[in-house]
Formats: sequence, structure tokens, C-alpha cells
Amino acid sequence: MEERRLALIALLLVGLAPTVSIFISFGTDGGIISQVAYFISKLWLLVIPLIWYLKVDGGKLSFSKPEQGGYAMSIGLGLAMSTLIFGAWFVLGGLIDGELLKDAVEPVGLLDVRLYIGGVIYWTVVNSLLEEYVFRWFLVVKSEALVGTGTPAILLSAFIFVIHHTFALLFFGFPWWANLLASVCLFIGGAIFSWLYIRYRSVWMPYIAHAICDIAVFGVGAIIIFG
Repeated sequence: MEERRLALIALLLVGLAPTVSIFISFGTDGGIISQVAYFISKLWLLVIPLIWYLKVDGGKLSFSKPEQGGYAMSIGLGLAMSTLIFGAWFVLGGLIDGELLKDAVEPVGLLDVRLYIGGVIYWTVVNSLLEEYVFRWFLVVKSEALVGTGTPAILLSAFIFVIHHTFALLFFGFPWWANLLASVCLFIGGAIFSWLYIRYRSVWMPYIAHAICDIAVFGVGAIIIFG
């Protein structure tokens, strides 16, 4: 019972932080308050799981070495999901108002192709790894403690993963049907990433798939913004 209580506290402390950050960031004018909220959120997501793991769980530092392999599986799933992303854009892209997305990213400078490329590198190399560290390693493990291993933990961690993305797309001006479709796809993607972590017990396996998918997503974004 105590383990489940602690797991629930950990899930709330860490899992809801990105959503809180989204509301603060988009609820302000995109100025200093938004930037500070974003920085604090990322620092929180980096530090709190580590402190919890070391102090509460009594764990030891590890670089999550992929001792069970999984590279081919991760690359294959990443490419498969990327193909679906481009396929969905090809079929439904004409229904999305590109001007809404441009208006949403303009305050942070992403209409500048150089800043956009820099953002792609950051979100693919750094942010995706941070998300795997948080949502797959820490939150999957805590979900296992709360609801059980396997499918329950995969579904719970995927649900937590998709929440802040759904609100972000809402603020970006996506129509409800596009947001719903994207959220369902993100949930499926999050579940696949969680499965990869549980299968191989290394954040590097879901990170590989996640990074490949991010490249596809930002490729579509580039088509909308600069095409």
C-alpha cells in the first residue's frame, strides 16, 4: 500500500508538470514569464525523478545501457510510425489551416528557418531524450508500482504522456478533429514507446523510435510553415 501511495505521488508530481507548464506558457504573452515557466518545467522534469530515484527508491545512477539490444525493433517502429505520419498529412493536410500554426509559432521565432532547424535539433536530440527519461523510465516504473506491470502500466503512462500534447495542440489552434486524431496517434505512439522500454529496459530504445518520429513531425511542420 505504501509503495502504491508513493507511486501515485510521484506520478502527480512529475506527470502533471508539463501540462502546468503548457498552461502558463500559452496563458501568458510568450515573454519572460513563458520562458521562465518552460525552463523551470524542464529543470523539474530532469531533477525530481533523479532525486526521487536516489533518495526515495534508494537507486543508483545508471546510463540505462541497452544490454538486451532492440535497435532493429526501435528503428523499424520509428520508421513505420513516421510513414503513417506522412501518410496522414498526405490525406488530411489540406484540411489544416497553416496560417493558424504560423500565428502560433511566430512569437517564439520559428518562422525563421534557422531557428526552426535549431528547434528541430533541440527537440529531437535533447527534448525527446528528456521525455523518454521521464515518461518511459520514471513514469512507466511508477505506473507499474501503481497499476501493475504490462498493459496497465503501458496504458497509464501513455495517457499521462498525451495530456500536455493535447493542450499544446489546442493552443496551437488545431481544429478539434485534428487534435483528436493527433492525440490518439500520440497515445498509440506513447504506448509503443512504453512497450519498448518494458521490453528492453533501456530508455535508448524508445528514444531512437521517438527521435525518428520527431523528425517526421517537424518535416510536416516545415512543409506547412515554409512550403
